[in-house]
Amino acid sequence: MAKRGVSGVIMRGLRAKDHNLTVLDRQTLAPHFVRIRMSSPTLFGNLDLAPTAWLRFWFPDTADGAREYQRGYTVTDADSATGEFSVNFVLHTPAGPASAWAATVQPGDTVQAMIYGSTKFEVPDELAAGYLLIGDSASMPAIASILEALPAEASVECYLEEHDAADHEIPMPDHPGTTIHWVPRRGPGSLAAAIEARDFTGWYAWVAPEAGSLKALRPRLRNEFGFGKTDLYMQAYWVEGKTMGTQRGVEESAQ
Repeated sequence: MAKRGVSGVIMRGLRAKDHNLTVLDRQTLAPHFVRIRMSSPTLFGNLDLAPTAWLRFWFPDTADGAREYQRGYTVTDADSATGEFSVNFVLHTPAGPASAWAATVQPGDTVQAMIYGSTKFEVPDELAAGYLLIGDSASMPAIASILEALPAEASVECYLEEHDAADHEIPMPDHPGTTIHWVPRRGPGSLAAAIEARDFTGWYAWVAPEAGSLKALRPRLRNEFGFGKTDLYMQAYWVEGKTMGTQRGVEESAQ
């Protein structure tokens, strides 16, 4: 068997295992947003089913299939008893490996994924005074999983950056305590400027927009609103104009 490259060596050293996933169904939820139902006989033996949990998928190169590219996606609608779950994809133009795969995949197709580095959102016994959720279409599946986990009495302010008018068609959970604010992107500072100036004492913030938007948000959240390490989670879910993730040779996946 051929040796894996550097990424494969690192993942093996961290005991990351490839799980084989089989596509069951593909559903269009918005013109540029699809939900793919999958199953795995091994995944739920290792995956912690919690809001915002995600997998490292390996998608084939659409050009010649000689390489695979790693991308992270949130697990939703999971059923450990059947081994089934869903993953939502934003379809881009031009399409990257993940978007191209999601646009053409059919039931019966397979793909590999790993569990490593997945973060999770936990609902504490004592709720925060409120929850500030910030993101866009890429992080909406994770935000939706948070809304589904929060009890009805939780107060939530959700700011979603609009990159496409069709973003509004992406379905979100109907949480009674949530107010959603759509913010058209005029530049990387649009989202930060849109956050209402108010007292966020006792609140928890979960923030996962584009990297440029996150850079503009960080000082306002920390310096103006006073969010600290224990009540603030921040991660860039993508970078405008840049490909995220790593790659490996297809022959490496056989090991």
